[in-house]
Amino acid sequence: MIKRAGIAFLAFLIVCNVIISTVITIGSLITDSYLNEYENLKSFRNKNKYTVNDVLLIKQISEDAGTGEGTGLSYLVKGITLGNQSEIELRITKLEYLKENFDKQPLYKSKLTGNFFLRDAPIEYYNSQTRSWYLAIYFKVSFYVIFGLVLYKGISYARERWFYAKITR
Repeated sequence: MIKRAGIAFLAFLIVCNVIISTVITIGSLITDSYLNEYENLKSFRNKNKYTVNDVLLIKQISEDAGTGEGTGLSYLVKGITLGNQSEIELRITKLEYLKENFDKQPLYKSKLTGNFFLRDAPIEYYNSQTRSWYLAIYFKVSFYVIFGLVLYKGISYARERWFYAKITR
C-alpha cells in the first residue's frame, strides 16, 4: 500500500515536472527571454559591472491575488523610474522588503536583461530571487533531458516496429 502511494507520488512529480518544464521553456523561447535567469544571476554576482542604480517613484501598491481569490501571495508595486521615466511593475512577496518611505525605493536595473530589483533589501529578498532563478534553470534543463528521453524511446519503438514488420512479412 505504501509502496503504491510512493510510486503514484513519484509519477505525479514527474508529470508535473514535464508540464512545468515544457511551459517554462517554450514560454521563454517565445518571449525571447530564455537566458534571463542566468543573466540575472550574473548581474547579482557582479552588481558593479552589470547593474545600474535607479530610483522608483511609487504610484500604487496593491495585493496581487493572482487567481482573484484574495490569497495575497505577493504585492504589485507600480511606479515610474527616475532614470528613464519608464513605468514599471515590480512584484514582491513581502512589504517588509520595501524601505519605510513608500514614496521612493532604490532599485538595481540589470544591464543584461533590463529587469529591476530592489536595492538595499533584506538578504531573504535576494535569496528568494536567486532560488526562483535556479528553479527556472532546473526546469529548462530538465526539459531537454525529458525531450531526449522521449525522442530516444520514440526512435527505439519505431525501430522495433519496423524490424518486427520486416520479420513477419
